[in-house]
Amino acid sequence: MPTSILDLKQLQQALQSHLERQDAYSQTCDLRLLAHGEANVTFRLNAAQLVRVAVNTPNQRFGGVFSRITQFEQAILTYLSGSGISHELCQAQLAPSDDFPWTYLITNYLEGRSLNYSPEDLKKAAQTLAQLHRLPLSPNHDLSTLMPKVPVVDQPLSLFYQESQAYAQPYVESPQADPQIVDLLNQVLDLAQQRLWTEQWLTDWPHRCLVHSDHTYENWVVGGDRAYLIDWEWAEIGSPAGDLGHFLSPVTVQRRPGYHMPESDRTLFLQEYYAALDDDRLAATIQRHFTAFGPFPAVRSLCWTAGYWITANRWYADAGSASATERLERLEQSRLHFPSLCAAVIAWLEDKPVQPG
Repeated sequence: MPTSILDLKQLQQALQSHLERQDAYSQTCDLRLLAHGEANVTFRLNAAQLVRVAVNTPNQRFGGVFSRITQFEQAILTYLSGSGISHELCQAQLAPSDDFPWTYLITNYLEGRSLNYSPEDLKKAAQTLAQLHRLPLSPNHDLSTLMPKVPVVDQPLSLFYQESQAYAQPYVESPQADPQIVDLLNQVLDLAQQRLWTEQWLTDWPHRCLVHSDHTYENWVVGGDRAYLIDWEWAEIGSPAGDLGHFLSPVTVQRRPGYHMPESDRTLFLQEYYAALDDDRLAATIQRHFTAFGPFPAVRSLCWTAGYWITANRWYADAGSASATERLERLEQSRLHFPSLCAAVIAWLEDKPVQPG
C-alpha cells in the first residue's frame, strides 16, 4: 500500500500540464476526474477519451511497482485490439517522465452504464465472456504475445488458496479482529483446501485463455447491444472458469447495492455462456473446469475483503474524492453482510464435486 495520501487535485493539475505540452492536446485539454479506484485514478479527457493513471498496487503480483500496472494493461489492450471486448488503446506512458512522475494509458471513452444484472445484461455479459474465452482459437490472438507480462496460471486452485491465506492475514493478525469472523475465514480456507485435489481436472481437459478475473458490476460497461470489460489489472492466462466463478461469486454480486442473484439468473447466465461458445467440446471442457475451480474466486474475494478492512483505511480515509468515500462506505457495508457471504461460499464449497466421466 502507499505510504502517503494521494493528492488528487495535485495529480490532476500535473497531468493537465503534462498533456497540454503534447501537440494532440495543446489546443483542447478538458480533464475531469471520473473515479478513484484501488489501482488507478481515471479522468475523462475531452469528449471521446479516458486517461487511467496508475497510483497503487493492491494486487500483490506487481510487487509494489505502480508502472507495472500500466505496462500490464497496455499489453492486454494491444492483444484485444479490434475485438470490441474492451477499450481501444490510443496512447501510453509506460515509465514516469520528467514532467509527470506517473504512468498512464489513454483510451477511447465507452458510452454506457454499469452492469445491472437484468436478464438482458446477463446475456450480453455471457456473450462477451464467451468471445474472450474463444479468442485463442483464432490465429490472430496468440496468447504468447501477452507473455511474460501476463502471468500464466496452470494451477489456479493452489494459487488462489495461497493468495487467500495471504490476503486474510492482515485481518486475522489484527487486534481488532472479530473471533467469529476469524472462525468463518478458517472454515472457508479448510473447505477450500479439501477441494484442491480437483485441480488435476484442468490438466486432464486443458483450455487456456486470457481471463479478466475481476467482475464487479463497475468493471462492465453496457452500451447498445454489447457489454464491455474494463480494468484488467487482475487478469491472467489460465482457466476460463476463473471468470465464471468470479462473476457468479456472492462476494462479487453483493457489490451492487440491493442485488441478490436468484438461482434462475445464475442458470440463465451459464446457459447463455455455454451456448455462445458455439463449440460443444469446448463447453464440456469449461464445465469441468467450473466444477473444480468455480468457488475459489469467491474464497479469494472473501479473504481479500477481510484483509482490506484493515489496509483500506490507510489509503482511502483522506483521499478526498467521492468515489473514495463511496468505496469506504461500501467496505463498511461488507462487514454487515460478511457472515451471510461466508455462509453462501461455505455452501458452495460443501457441494461435493463429482469426478467427470
